[in-house]
Amino acid sequence: MSPAGTPPLRVGTRGSALATTQTGHVARRLEELTGRDVEIVRIRTDGDVLTGSLAQMGGTGVFVTALREALLDGRCDVAVHSLKDLPTEPAPGLTVVTPERENPRDVLCARGGLTIATLPRGARVGTGSPRRAAQLRSVRPDLDVVDIRGNVDTRLARALGPDADLDAVVLAYAGLARLGRLDAVSEVVDTAIMAPAAGQGALAVEVRTSSLDDPVLARALHDLDHEPTRLAVLAERSLLARLEAGCAAPVGAHALVEDGEVVLTAVVARVDGVEQLTHSGRTTVPVGASSQDVRDDAARALGVRVADALLADGAARLAPLRETGAGAGSAGSATGTAPAADAAPSPDRAVETAREQLRDGGYRGEAE
Repeated sequence: MSPAGTPPLRVGTRGSALATTQTGHVARRLEELTGRDVEIVRIRTDGDVLTGSLAQMGGTGVFVTALREALLDGRCDVAVHSLKDLPTEPAPGLTVVTPERENPRDVLCARGGLTIATLPRGARVGTGSPRRAAQLRSVRPDLDVVDIRGNVDTRLARALGPDADLDAVVLAYAGLARLGRLDAVSEVVDTAIMAPAAGQGALAVEVRTSSLDDPVLARALHDLDHEPTRLAVLAERSLLARLEAGCAAPVGAHALVEDGEVVLTAVVARVDGVEQLTHSGRTTVPVGASSQDVRDDAARALGVRVADALLADGAARLAPLRETGAGAGSAGSATGTAPAADAAPSPDRAVETAREQLRDGGYRGEAE
């Protein structure tokens, strides 16, 4: 039992190695902050049981619903999710906090230290993400992009195991870092080449809102929350919500808090990678006496503004989006970077030049 007869804090998680590892990090921190014992409760979700493409299974939410049900019916006190798995709509009766984010970038895991640029023509690259597939095809239209499922070890084995049937797989840096598997990485992909999923690399620690009546738990969650991470992912997820884009839509978003500003860059691509739109924007983070709500609202408004710019430039023509933004449906180019009114500078020209060369077939890989 915890001090003064307080029962252990029950932390719910999926049963995968990655989920239990990242939940373990949160559990240890909660133990330190509350002084209570912590018990890990494994919950089986639809995403762990069903087979097939994540997009076909319903995408966002398939790993979340069972955990939320366990939280609401009292089988656990805290639930830990990968933030990118959470639907963008808030869940009534639940509150989310965000610990400090791991590196949000994607990585290539290939034999022989190969990179996106040096993979041979026609190489087979596995990913279960339409976003990753579209951006891969944008820079390497010759690649054979294969839809895959499975946990991290299963996916790595497809490219690096003794019976490998793929030349490479694309995974998230954060998951491999948490599992201690960064040795498998042959390239950390620049966000200008492959924009990550909204919320990638971040965790969501969710509790019943009524639990915040406990001042010890409320203080622990306040201390666990990392404001730069929260503001960045609020901007990214606000953009995703405005676009009404789920995991089947090739949408990437990456926000940073730097020098008192939130800077957001987002990409919407065609599934075949032939066309994509990129927009960037920034907003000042209110300081001084401003409340958390004011700062959060500024980050959300930035996401809406960048989404509206994408919609105004024709993003819904490229991907399965519902056109909700101001100016949706207006004409515009869909092949370059069209800055919003307060846009941040476009990505480094050297990266853009490299992308153009790759797309044109100017990569260094040997033909098969």
